[in-house]
Amino acid sequence: MIQLINTIEINLFKYSDEDFEFPEFSDYLNHEEWFVKMMEVASQLNINVNTIKEGSFLVDIETIDDETLQVLVNHKLDEIDADDSEEDLCVLSFDGGVVFKNNNEFLIEPNCCSDLSNIQEWQAIFENETSEWKDIWIGHPWILYKRENGIISFSDYTEECTIVPENITIKFEIPEAVLTKELEKVKQHQINFNNRILNILEKENINNAEKISKFISGIK
Repeated sequence: MIQLINTIEINLFKYSDEDFEFPEFSDYLNHEEWFVKMMEVASQLNINVNTIKEGSFLVDIETIDDETLQVLVNHKLDEIDADDSEEDLCVLSFDGGVVFKNNNEFLIEPNCCSDLSNIQEWQAIFENETSEWKDIWIGHPWILYKRENGIISFSDYTEECTIVPENITIKFEIPEAVLTKELEKVKQHQINFNNRILNILEKENINNAEKISKFISGIK
C-alpha cells in the first residue's frame, strides 16, 4: 500500500529540562544497539512520541498528542525574539517533511535541512508540465522525479547538481492519481496540525498567533 506520511524530526533530548548521560555511538557495535539505548534514556523524558520506525527520529504529526505538542510548541516559542523579522520566523518550521512508504518499505525520507514546508516541493510535481527530470528538495541528499504519461518516476538519493538523464536510474514509479490522492491527505493533515498549534498559541495569548502557527507548521 502506497502511503505518504507528514513527519517532524524530534530530537528527544532537546526537550528535556534535566541532564541525562547520552549514549555514545562509539560504545556500541551498530546503530540498532545504540538506538535501543537512546530510547531507554528517552523513556525518562517528559515527552511521548512514537517514531515511524526503529532507528528514526521522524514522527507522524497525526500521532502527536496534545500534551506533547504543547511541549514542542513551547520550545519553538523560546526561539522567538520580540524583534524577529518575518524572514527570521521562516526558520521556525519543524524539521522533517514528507515520507514515502510502500507497504513496510520506506522509499523516501526527508534528510538534513528539510522541514515541514517540504510539502510545497511535492505539490510542485503537479505544476511541472514537462517530462524532464527535475529535482525535489527533501534535504541533503535529495531526489529526482519525472512526470510522463500519467506515471511519476523517482530516482535514488543524489547530491549531483547537474542532471544528466542518461545517468539516472529509476528507483520506483507510481501512478499520478495515487500520488495526488495521498498528497491531498497529508496536506489536510498539515492544516489540522496548524490549527492545533494555533489553538495553543491563542490560549497563551501570543501576538501574531496565526502567522506564527503557519511558520511553525510549514504552511505557506
